Amino acid sequence: MTQSQCDIVSVESVTLAVTEAFTKQSEIPTRIRAMFDIVYAWARQSGIAQTGHNYAVYDQFSDNGMRMRVGFPVEKTVPDTSQIQCVELRGGRAAHITHRGPYSELGAANKQLYEWCVEQSLKMAGESWEVYGDWTEDESQLETDIYIRLA
Repeated sequence: MTQSQCDIVSVESVTLAVTEAFTKQSEIPTRIRAMFDIVYAWARQSGIAQTGHNYAVYDQFSDNGMRMRVGFPVEKTVPDTSQIQCVELRGGRAAHITHRGPYSELGAANKQLYEWCVEQSLKMAGESWEVYGDWTEDESQLETDIYIRLA
């Protein structure tokens, strides 16, 4: 696992087509793939093109879990369906780290970024997200950008 340094970045707004579920952190690895399958099946059926890398957005944190929305950028907002919604991930300031390595190690990278925010006395806004880079069979070469929205 290779992590770059934590930093603060400015992110642009992006329109995402997502499906969502309320889940516990421990359930993410078993649920996320099926959720991406839902979004990809919708895209094939609707003819809507993906315009960027895959996203997983987390918010509404509680002792019982969190809302997880997974999907990808689309060029424009499209009508919602029973399983897919278009949402705007608004721009602004975010803490950021890049994780290089297996997805199974993303929890440690997220924890590192969160702890860095605490150490820096940064006020977090209750939303985080991951942007998954290009797929490769070599897990050591997978690259994921992780963000925590700052208030």
